[in-house]
Amino acid sequence: MVIRPAVKTDIPAILALYRELEDAYPVETGTADEEVNHDVLWRNVAADSRQQILVGEQNGRIVGTVTVIIVPNLGHRGSPWAAVENVVVARDCRGRGAGTALMTAAGEIARRHGCYKIVLSSNLSRREAHDFYHRLGWRQTHAGFSLML
Repeated sequence: MVIRPAVKTDIPAILALYRELEDAYPVETGTADEEVNHDVLWRNVAADSRQQILVGEQNGRIVGTVTVIIVPNLGHRGSPWAAVENVVVARDCRGRGAGTALMTAAGEIARRHGCYKIVLSSNLSRREAHDFYHRLGWRQTHAGFSLML
């Protein structure tokens, strides 16, 4: 398993992983992935130095992904914090270490940036994902709220 920063040519595989998750936990998303211009999408993501998309690659196949976003902060003596988003491992690859490797890499990025914490949110119905996060040492410490726009 190789964990590496995503490149533009990974977009179709990443979007396929997102669709796999959305199929299990539908969300109103607006524009269909097929209508998204990959050049524009990648340019916007690549231009944001505080965001990094990682992929897990095994035998030439993208089997998982995670996005890490570093957030500047006035609190905690100016220490930034990190958000982890879009954590997905292909169904047929779960339980083989890809998710652990991706989350470990996300934590390393946050530490390198001096973050004092990492946060993530997960759909309340994703019990298996919650068990996974608990096994990695994550604890549920806050109630999360969202407003879909």
